[in-house]
Amino acid sequence: MLVESLEELRERVRRFRAARNAGRNVPAAARRPCTMVARLSLLSKVGALAGILDYEEALAAVARLSIPEFADWCIVDGLEDHEVRRMEVAHRDPAKAALAEALRRYPLDHAARRRLPAARALESRRPVLLPDYTDEMLREQTDGEYLELALGLGVCSVLVVPVTLSTSLATMTFIATSESGRRYGPEDVALAEELVRRASQIVDTARVHRQLRETEERFRVALAHSNVTLFEQDRELRYRWIYNPPLGFAPEDVVGHRNAELVLHADAARLEAMDREVLRTGEPLQREVQISVPGSEPHHLLVTQEPLRDPSGAIVGLTGAATDITDLKRVQEQLARALVFREQVIGILGHDLRNPLSAVRALASLLQRREGLPADVRESLAEIGNAGQRMLEMIGTLLDFTESRFKGSVPIAPVATDLHEVCRRTVGELEAAQPGRTVELELRGDGRGTWDPARLAQVVSNLVGNALKHGARQGIVRVSVDADGDDDVVLEVANGGPAISPELMAVLFEPFHRGPAPGDASHARGLGLGLYIVREIVGAHGGTVSVASSDEDGTTFTVRLPRACRAHDVATRGAELDQSAAAGA
Repeated sequence: MLVESLEELRERVRRFRAARNAGRNVPAAARRPCTMVARLSLLSKVGALAGILDYEEALAAVARLSIPEFADWCIVDGLEDHEVRRMEVAHRDPAKAALAEALRRYPLDHAARRRLPAARALESRRPVLLPDYTDEMLREQTDGEYLELALGLGVCSVLVVPVTLSTSLATMTFIATSESGRRYGPEDVALAEELVRRASQIVDTARVHRQLRETEERFRVALAHSNVTLFEQDRELRYRWIYNPPLGFAPEDVVGHRNAELVLHADAARLEAMDREVLRTGEPLQREVQISVPGSEPHHLLVTQEPLRDPSGAIVGLTGAATDITDLKRVQEQLARALVFREQVIGILGHDLRNPLSAVRALASLLQRREGLPADVRESLAEIGNAGQRMLEMIGTLLDFTESRFKGSVPIAPVATDLHEVCRRTVGELEAAQPGRTVELELRGDGRGTWDPARLAQVVSNLVGNALKHGARQGIVRVSVDADGDDDVVLEVANGGPAISPELMAVLFEPFHRGPAPGDASHARGLGLGLYIVREIVGAHGGTVSVASSDEDGTTFTVRLPRACRAHDVATRGAELDQSAAAGA
């Protein structure tokens, strides 16, 4: 039996549609070839869209796909990025362009459309078929301006098919109008679902392409405004691709060339050695290199390379990135020079200022011993000696601060030490310097341990001096050492007076933070480093320092020291502080 011609098949489709639209029953045998032709015709149109990669163009093409073979109007609604919005409206009559544009102003979540078939299909995720859709049904489901627009369509049959895209949901609403007299039936649902399924693949492909294009554009902009170069080389070490090349090169100046053709010979040799090592070992490599071109200043690059492999795993070249760190190297050099300058300043403080001050103090002391000096001259010489001593103490404090800031900790020399004896000697010196004040000393237990005696004298002197300066003017300062245990020794310095304010308490041990000016104007204010130095010295010994202050009980500083401070512990802590400072930088 000969297969009927295409023209005969098309004629049969025409008669089938006319009979169906007229309401006459069509035999199943006549319906099958007509349905097949409609399916093939529509699906062939889907295949023609496969090359569309623009997202918006793909949406518009999908909406037009069913016009006029399957629908008079097609409305695509979607939920993208959690936002419901109208995507596309297609129609068969060019004269209805203004109506289509008006319909686009009503997204699917608009109040006028929330009861329409498209919203129901999106909510249920199932097709909605309404073979006979009347104006009365439309008036029950919407109102206002949208009702007038929808009535202008002349809808007589509706089929809505939901579709799940990779990152969103959508519905395609196929509308038949009175102009064509088309009526949708159950046999059209399968065709519409297949049409939508294939169309969704095209839309998804276009969406992914758009996302890739947007991502590529973002990276392109980011790299264009950075100092990072991306590149690929073949096994002969020729550049086959480069982005954002350094040294003022354009991509076309680099692609197809080796390093020896671009930079100075010595720099090219270093780069080639890196390239050969990656090709030989198959392992990634990162290294700082210096390169320059004739007539320009050297540039420092941090180059990261790794092998480029084909699907079989064979190395076919190199890929990598180079970051221009010239500015960073320049800053490092400036910092190195600043550190040298700092060492010179420390040398001046430690030697060139201390020696003259010591000579001034010694001379003032000798002059004070002369007989027959007037009382006012003797007092002036005493003031000179005291001022020189305060300057020496400030210089020592500044040196300690510099050591702790730049080397991680205050240097200490732990030896066998009796903390009781350190406290007796230091408190005695302070009482001699301030004969009008009283310092009570209470020593308990065994005060011996392994510490730096000079540094612990600084701790006691700073804490007691701070208590004398900021405590009650005529109050008693109490110093106690509790050394009854085998592990830790506890030193406490307490004084009466007003509580330390919460604002000051928060920064009490930070450098250059000073308390309120003392009531006695004869006491010069310090540098605000005393308590900071206390914390650093105690920390260098592996101990802790804390403070409690209230109006009722006054202020008490508590120092807890491990009895055995070993040089290894001190070195370990210094290394930890150095690492912490480097991480913070």
